[in-house]
Amino acid sequence: MVENNLPAHLVKRIEELQGREAPYIEDEFFSEEALTNLHYREELERAFRLDPLASVSA
Repeated sequence: MVENNLPAHLVKRIEELQGREAPYIEDEFFSEEALTNLHYREELERAFRLDPLASVSA
């Protein structure tokens, strides 16, 4: 999932987000690190692909 060329603190941050609620993950997409580090942003997007149907209410 997370490539080895990310700094250890970013790998740890992604691991900590696993299993968290969507608001925590969405906040991370707008963190300074995600906005300034394209590779980290790509890893976040790859790790936390949201189900497009999850937001549809029945």
